[in-house]
Amino acid sequence: MSLLPFRGQRSLRGARVLITGASSGIGVAAVQAFAAEGADLALVARGEEGLHRAARLVEPTGVAAHVFPADVSDREALDDAVAGAAEALGGLDVVVVNVAAVAFGPFRDVEPEAFDRVTAVTYTGAVNTVRAALPHLERSHGTIVTTGSANARAPLPTFAAYSGAKHALRGLLNTLAIEFRADGVPVQIAIVHPGAVDTPLWRQVTSTSGRLPRTPPLAMPAEQVARKLVEAARDPRALERSAGLDSSALHWLFELARPVPEAMLVALHHWYRGGQIEAPSPGSLWQGMGTGESSGGLLRRDLRGLLGLARLPLSLLRGTDPESDVMGARAVAAARSDDLDERSPEARSASQ
Repeated sequence: MSLLPFRGQRSLRGARVLITGASSGIGVAAVQAFAAEGADLALVARGEEGLHRAARLVEPTGVAAHVFPADVSDREALDDAVAGAAEALGGLDVVVVNVAAVAFGPFRDVEPEAFDRVTAVTYTGAVNTVRAALPHLERSHGTIVTTGSANARAPLPTFAAYSGAKHALRGLLNTLAIEFRADGVPVQIAIVHPGAVDTPLWRQVTSTSGRLPRTPPLAMPAEQVARKLVEAARDPRALERSAGLDSSALHWLFELARPVPEAMLVALHHWYRGGQIEAPSPGSLWQGMGTGESSGGLLRRDLRGLLGLARLPLSLLRGTDPESDVMGARAVAAARSDDLDERSPEARSASQ
C-alpha cells in the first residue's frame, strides 16, 4: 500500500515499515510503536537473536514482523536484506534509519580502526540503507525517518566519531531533501533528534580506557523517541524535530550563546570519563549485542530519576561512586554481578 493522507496526517495501518537497528534500544521501542499503529514490519540488525526477540514482542498485535540479519556497513548484505524485506512486505512505505555505533574515549586515544568503524556503521550504513531503499520508496511515495541526535547539532566530548558521523548524516539528509524537491522525487525525509536516551548501548560501548562511561543523569525512555519516529512517519512535513527538552535547549544554546553550552560540555567530558565499571570487550562496535530490550536500566526522567539526581551532591561529598549510588543503579549492579560470575570462585568470595 501507499501511505495516504488521513485528516492531515498519514495512517500507518497496513504500512510496510523497515527498521534498522531493530534488535536493541530505540529500535526495539520503534518496532513496538509501529506495530501498535498497525504497520507490518521488516527488522534489520546484526544480532539475529535480538531481532527474533523483538519480533516476538509484537506477535500479540497480529502484524507481520520479518527478520533480516545484516550489518548495514556491508552494502551487499544490506542490499539483500532490503530486497528481501520489500519482497516479504510487498514493497516499502517507511524506512526507519536507526542504527548507530560508538567508541568511547578522547579522540587521541581512539584507534583509527575503531573511529572508522563508527563512521562505517553510523554514517555509511545510513547511506547504504537510503540507497538500497530509495527505489522502493519512490514507487510508494514513501518516507525516510531517521534517528538523528542532539549531537548532530552540537558536540559530544569523548564520543567524537559518533558526533561527527551524526553531523555528516544530518548534512546528507538535508541535502537529499533539497535534491528530492528539486528533481520531483516523491520521497519525504524526517529527522528526529533525541537527547540522552536510556538504552542498553551505555553498557555495551567499546571503550579506549577499558571502563564504561558514566551514564547521563536523567535519560529519556527509548519509547519516547519511538513515539517521535512514529509521529514523523505520520506527518513528515517538518524535516527536523527534537525529542526531549535537552535536545532543543542544547541546539538553541549553541545557536545563541555558544560559550555557555561549551562550558557545560567540558564538565560533561569529565563526567563521562569518571566511570569505573569495566567495559565489555570488544564491545558493541565490533559485534552484535542486541538482546531485544529497549532499556539499559538508566534513571529516567520520572520521580525515581529526580530523587536519584537529588542524591548526587551527597554522593560526591562523601566520596561515594555516583555511578553506583545514583546513575543506572540496576544496570551497574547487573554489570558487577556478571563480572563476578566470570571470575574465579576465590575472586568472587573475596568480593563478597
